[in-house]
Amino acid sequence: MSVPTGSLLPGECRLICPALFAGPQGVADLKIRAPALDRLLARADCKETSIRDPLETLAAAFGLTAAASSTARVRRAGEMPRSSAGDGQSPATAGALDQAPPVTGSDRDLPSAALCLLADAPAGAHDGCWFHADPVHLRPDRDRLLLFAGAALAPREDEADALVAAFNAHFAADGLYLIAIRPDRWYLRVADQPNLRTCPLYEVVGRDLDTCLPSGPDARAWNRWQNEAQMLFYGHPVNQARETAGRPVINGVWTWGGGVLPAVSGGPALTIADHPLALGLARASGGAWRGLDALDRAAWRDVTGTVLVFWDHLWQSAGDLDAWRRGLDILDVLVATLSSELAAKRLLRLTIDDGIGDRFTLSRAAQHCFWRRRGALGDWIARRSGPHRR
Repeated sequence: MSVPTGSLLPGECRLICPALFAGPQGVADLKIRAPALDRLLARADCKETSIRDPLETLAAAFGLTAAASSTARVRRAGEMPRSSAGDGQSPATAGALDQAPPVTGSDRDLPSAALCLLADAPAGAHDGCWFHADPVHLRPDRDRLLLFAGAALAPREDEADALVAAFNAHFAADGLYLIAIRPDRWYLRVADQPNLRTCPLYEVVGRDLDTCLPSGPDARAWNRWQNEAQMLFYGHPVNQARETAGRPVINGVWTWGGGVLPAVSGGPALTIADHPLALGLARASGGAWRGLDALDRAAWRDVTGTVLVFWDHLWQSAGDLDAWRRGLDILDVLVATLSSELAAKRLLRLTIDDGIGDRFTLSRAAQHCFWRRRGALGDWIARRSGPHRR
């Protein structure tokens, strides 16, 4: 993708680039060439932010936080359908969940599902409380249970339709309703918002589920029906056929990002992104939005105000070294173009944010601070590769 030089009117361009400093396995052995990014990282003012999640960073760019986003009636503990057996919890664990304190404030989920649905299917997003319900493969490994998802697992449309229909027939009395907007993108509707804190799918893949299960007063009931769904899917003809064909079975759904559609009153003048959350936020705020392919057409030319680019190519290709390098090359061209706009005084400042705590702001004056030596991109990747960073 080429990125032509536009004619930005005075304002800010903000790039949110998840996984900027988290290359795939083997990246440490590469000689990384990203001259524009190297220059920006060396000369920009660096600030640590309080947000440690890429999607929460994106939402915050629209003035939305988990604490302020939910206006749903939260269920009282014990109000959801419960079962005394078969919920997959030991008595001690079940008792702890029943006595868990309410989930409030910043501990609530960011309602990303409802906002993503606003991008995918606007008509349904206003109705009830929505969760992401991604199809997953659960695999026992000694004394733990691991979760896998992604392109290798993705069902065909007929498979998704059959599994969704079986789920809805089984859980109709529980008020659970599942839809597959795309074969690999499912959403779950509940009438009212349960009192839960969940873990995003991208934090769970390949990890022990015991450390990632929902928490809060309603977690016991929530885990109970998820275990029921596993048993329902396990014996379904779709999975029998997949197993016979040597394909991984879809034996569960992972729910996260629950809430009702929030009001969004702020945001950039233009959002350029492919991620459904970015498009949903832009739609909710009334701002303009374009896909990432709009960068080829210099879509920012007639924009006054902030332009937000959610560049998730590096994040999406975290397991593919070649794809990561291609994404980095495109990003470096984009940064070079925007730096030229800054130097030509057609842009007030350029900000790049890794989405998990580091923000770099390059002003016109800082562009000339050639004595600054904070390190190139490869140096930042080495610094941020410790276990305390995602």
